[in-house]
Amino acid sequence: MNDPTDTETSRLTAHYAGLLARYGDDPRSLDWGSGASQAARFAVLAGIGDLRGTTILDVGCGLADFHAWLLDRGIAHRYVGLDLTPEMATRAAERFPEADILCGDIAADARLAPRSFDYVFASGIFALRTLEPDQYLDAVVHRLFNLCRTGVAFNSLSSWRADQEPGEFYADPFAVASRCARLTRRLVLRHDYHPGDFTIYLYRGEHA
Repeated sequence: MNDPTDTETSRLTAHYAGLLARYGDDPRSLDWGSGASQAARFAVLAGIGDLRGTTILDVGCGLADFHAWLLDRGIAHRYVGLDLTPEMATRAAERFPEADILCGDIAADARLAPRSFDYVFASGIFALRTLEPDQYLDAVVHRLFNLCRTGVAFNSLSSWRADQEPGEFYADPFAVASRCARLTRRLVLRHDYHPGDFTIYLYRGEHA
């Protein structure tokens, strides 16, 4: 019998590999509607703090577009990207040879265990999850927080959205924030930039 987790991973990697083959170096390969919507989410994620000179882990990095977005704004940083889809990781490494690009699942990849990063980001990685998506989100966020020294920023489609698409996962913003409070009470929930999307910042210690 097939492991349902493996089936889910195979489905997602096939989906994104297909988009990459179709669109190439384009936000549509990451299932973003446009470059503008991708950039708007990057701006919100980057609002977690001063990223200059920091080490960054970008989970679900895709083509490492967040790395490019930061560089375009003169924000020097040390970048590590992780993506589930081998074709994505390979293409990101080709685009940015100075970056450290890995292929794997954040929920299971042991290579990151000895490492830590100032900030950890995840954008768009929960949208197409169908296998226990709330549990997956919680497990991944816990993992992200364990890997950060200063903070975590992640986003999700919101259950407050009126026009929900079949096959997409829409999380309840208040429920997710409440569960994140088990990790830290120093958090921010942002639902001010898009009617169907939210971002959460989680902070350690006294950093802001």
